[in-house]
Amino acid sequence: MAGGAAPARPADDPPQPIEAIAALPDRPPTAFIWRRVRRRVRHADGPERVTGEWWRREAEKRAIRDYWAVEDEEGRRYWLFRRGDGEDPATGDLDWFLHGLF
Repeated sequence: MAGGAAPARPADDPPQPIEAIAALPDRPPTAFIWRRVRRRVRHADGPERVTGEWWRREAEKRAIRDYWAVEDEEGRRYWLFRRGDGEDPATGDLDWFLHGLF
């Protein structure tokens, strides 16, 4: 997968919850379920860590999202993130989301 590619999905679309299987604290998902279909991850780049927008509200100071660009076995590419750093519960609840398609 080539790095630096922006997701094709507009940034103003809300992230969609997914179920993911991944080892903590910083491993990419090995598989995820989106729209009731299980997708096995063939390749992943990341994580790229994004921290909260502390200037917006106090709760954002510790918020973390770890993003991965992943490719499934069919060659489709997705932009996924996990809320939290995988170690400190104050950084996020460890839920997974699909944030875009490449």
